[in-house]
Amino acid sequence: MANILSSLAKASDPKHAGVALLALNVFSTALAAATNTFAAATDKNTSAEDKKFLVPAGIATGVANVGLYLALTLKAIKGMEKVANNVIKNMALKGTLKENALNYANNAIKKAETKKLFKKSPEYIADMKSYLFRNGKLSKNAVAEYKDNIKGCASVAGALIGVVVGYGVLSPIIRDVSAYFVQKHMEKKNPSYKDKPYRPYFDPSHFKIGYAHTKQPLNLNSYMAFTRKTPAGQLKV
Repeated sequence: MANILSSLAKASDPKHAGVALLALNVFSTALAAATNTFAAATDKNTSAEDKKFLVPAGIATGVANVGLYLALTLKAIKGMEKVANNVIKNMALKGTLKENALNYANNAIKKAETKKLFKKSPEYIADMKSYLFRNGKLSKNAVAEYKDNIKGCASVAGALIGVVVGYGVLSPIIRDVSAYFVQKHMEKKNPSYKDKPYRPYFDPSHFKIGYAHTKQPLNLNSYMAFTRKTPAGQLKV
């Protein structure tokens, strides 16, 4: 328990805010992949033969998504942290670091005193003032906290870059590629599937009027439907 609490305390450090966000996203992605794979493995309408292909395909897609997102985001966070360090160095060289830290400290106190959502108790505010100021002058704690705030914002920005690029661009491509191979595998056993092809996300035909009523997107969630049929023998999507 002590180790768990220590890890949580470290993750809550402003400097590690982006890493904490990264960990949450990795967990949610892994959970989603595990859920999809479990659905394929336990689906009563899917034959044992099909499960031998669908389950490994689901696992491989999940691992690829998590691995790619993790590698990309860690690199983005590291890059943004370098940017933050350069910003801090430039402020120190220009002599504006303490001035900016002073504004940061005053704004934090003002927010704690007046903002309803962030309003704190008088005791808390008194502790803030004694922590951020010493004998009416800005303390080293305030400067250090201001630096940590800059680094934390940069790490969060890196995590958001990873989300946009990893989940918004690369993940759909991975799903398209994996689902393409699943479709081709299923077509070998049932050639009729060729008459109702799935289409990738990045397809100009998506912009055609009425597309949504005639085609289905190609993704990990939908490719399991290849083996599911209605009583009439038609694909159930």
